[in-house]
Amino acid sequence: MKSSSLIALLITGAALVATPAIAGTSVSKGKKVCESAARAQTPAPKSVRVDDDKTRANENALVYTLKVRNADDTTGIVTCKVDRATDAPTLTPAS
Repeated sequence: MKSSSLIALLITGAALVATPAIAGTSVSKGKKVCESAARAQTPAPKSVRVDDDKTRANENALVYTLKVRNADDTTGIVTCKVDRATDAPTLTPAS
């Protein structure tokens, strides 16, 4: 093998390894999207907090667990899933 082809092969390999994963939404941006979606609910909650320890991510979606305090001081847990390609949040009550 010629040294020029070996160098080209090494450069190509390094470029493939260094290429970041294709994901449109970062974890911090997804957190903001979920918090905004939860605060936009009617009636508006008093507070919304993300449980960072329960945050999960894969190449397609980010999943957050939100702790919500309602206007009447009741609390609830909501799961928020953000599609990484579209930034679309989906809120569902946690079971």
